Amino acid sequence: MKKYQLILHIALKKELIIKALKIAFVVGIILNLINQGEHLLSLDMHNIHLTKLLFTFCVPFCVSMYTAITMKMKFKQDEIALVDANLRCENCNKRIFNTENAKIPKCDICGNKTSWIFIK
Repeated sequence: MKKYQLILHIALKKELIIKALKIAFVVGIILNLINQGEHLLSLDMHNIHLTKLLFTFCVPFCVSMYTAITMKMKFKQDEIALVDANLRCENCNKRIFNTENAKIPKCDICGNKTSWIFIK
């Protein structure tokens, strides 16, 4: 699996999208109240910038998705792999193949200091 396929596979997970939407909703409301609160609270629709209002929700969604994807792309020892992946130990360069839903092992050489990196 190539890196962009892994990113897409992670990004399309329903749980991840729902969590990012919840974060975007809460943070978007707060930011909109900070940026355009006087117009929103008085329902002054003529002075509300609709583009700003919508982008204010998009930014926390994108930040949340980016953060979640980058965290999920780190293959940590003893966690369950989300996808089939070729991994390389960051410390000693040992390579392994780990299957989807399998526990990510520790490196035979590095032991508990294992830090796996996704490779093509």
